[in-house]
Amino acid sequence: MVGVLVPAILTSPFGLYYLVRGGIRYYFRRNDFHREIKRLQKDGYVALTKTPQGWMLRLLKKGEHRLQRANLRTLELPRPARWDKKWRLFIFDIPEKVRVSRDLLRGKLKELGLYNIQRSVFVYPYDCREELEMVTEHYGVTKFATYAETNFIDIDKELRHHFDL
Repeated sequence: MVGVLVPAILTSPFGLYYLVRGGIRYYFRRNDFHREIKRLQKDGYVALTKTPQGWMLRLLKKGEHRLQRANLRTLELPRPARWDKKWRLFIFDIPEKVRVSRDLLRGKLKELGLYNIQRSVFVYPYDCREELEMVTEHYGVTKFATYAETNFIDIDKELRHHFDL
């Protein structure tokens, strides 16, 4: 009996609708949602404002910073199917007084898969400017970093081997 009902429910537009609707209710219960909003408001991540259209939720500075950290943790660099035969160089010269940020940046670049040519020079075969800007903004070192694209690099063979191109 179950073998007949499950395919019938999943193939029926109404069955799928009620299945999704029930799932949404299960995962997004109103009380849980309101409790989380109140907690985020109490912790200083969001502000709740009453408007004629209803309640408006606004992300505060502390919330933006937490969102940026979460985005940084899940950040991945693009890897398109075709390579445009350009190398992207990421170069930085960060002063000793912000050494902690420099070391964190270097670790993050390695974690993202950039190839370390020298201590402060990394290379990647695909366009990753936006992602690297986000990383440098997070660590507060944007003014010390440079992004460049080039067609020629003398260690081309080594880089192609490293990136399987």
